[in-house]
Amino acid sequence: ICSKIMTLLATFAYGFIVFGPIGALFCTTVAPHPYEIIVSIAGSFFWLLSLFCSSVIWAVVTPLWATPAFTLPFSVLLQEFFRFLFFKLLQRADHLLAILSDDKTVRRKIKVSYVGGMGFALIAGVVYYGNVLSEAGGPGVVGLNYPGDSTLFFLTSAFATNAMMALHVCWGVMVFHALDTKNWAELFVTIFLHMTVALLSLMNRYVGTTVPYLLISYAVVVGCLVYSLFIAGMRPHTLKYLFVKSS
Repeated sequence: ICSKIMTLLATFAYGFIVFGPIGALFCTTVAPHPYEIIVSIAGSFFWLLSLFCSSVIWAVVTPLWATPAFTLPFSVLLQEFFRFLFFKLLQRADHLLAILSDDKTVRRKIKVSYVGGMGFALIAGVVYYGNVLSEAGGPGVVGLNYPGDSTLFFLTSAFATNAMMALHVCWGVMVFHALDTKNWAELFVTIFLHMTVALLSLMNRYVGTTVPYLLISYAVVVGCLVYSLFIAGMRPHTLKYLFVKSS
């Protein structure tokens, strides 16, 4: 009984690591606004479309079945392509969003990009970690009885998925801003970062540890988060004002 309780508690812990931060953001910033929930669901749908297209390519091109190094770039490019299509759709529906939105300021578009990125992040987290989390609940534990397998598989996978979800939110803001301002350098850097983080995950099997990948991923998270806040209008003096006000 104790082992079952410990397994259940560990499963909840992994789930909170993955979905806790993004879930908290969703509940506090998106859930109170119905139209933002709709935008978030639409973003999730577009990410699923990219996954469907990636699956079709993987199934049709048989040499890709055992070659993740070729599969991942297609997946990344398709995700960014469907993010672009999502941007175009929201651009066409901008007049409707302006009517439905409670926010009538110039920052409304940035909020929409954030909400769309949240949709990408949530569904990506479910797909990335859903099966892993279901296995973590038992019976038995995967990856402990085979030589070479990491006993920290569930934990490191949880942190890696958490980082990728945070990045999807930031990349949503960055891509929408780049397309809106026609800043092609920013768009290229965002796609490059997505491709880099995805391909770096392949090095885990060769280096025998996920520590370098996690460090690099969270360094990219910090950089993208700072830049996304800059796009949203956050500046050092505004941070100082917030800290002074809260104290």
